[in-house]
Amino acid sequence: MAKIKLSKKDVIAHDEFDTKYAKERISIWIDEDVLDEFRKMAKDNNKKYQTLINEVLRNYAFAPKIKNLEKILTKIENATKELRHIKGTLE
Repeated sequence: MAKIKLSKKDVIAHDEFDTKYAKERISIWIDEDVLDEFRKMAKDNNKKYQTLINEVLRNYAFAPKIKNLEKILTKIENATKELRHIKGTLE
């Protein structure tokens, strides 16, 4: 008999599902000194070390998207400044 694996997104309506809050349990081998450092940093910041690890992984995983958004925002800001300048010369 085949096992069926369901996740939250399989049982929650699409419009109610927010992937930011969906968690999946995994097993991973992490160097002891790295884990100790995460535990220390988490304690210093009143967080759980698992939360801190997730934040670091999220920032790393989404860094390219953030950089791209920053470039787009810079272009928009520059275009806005140029339009204001043009508007000022026309008045």
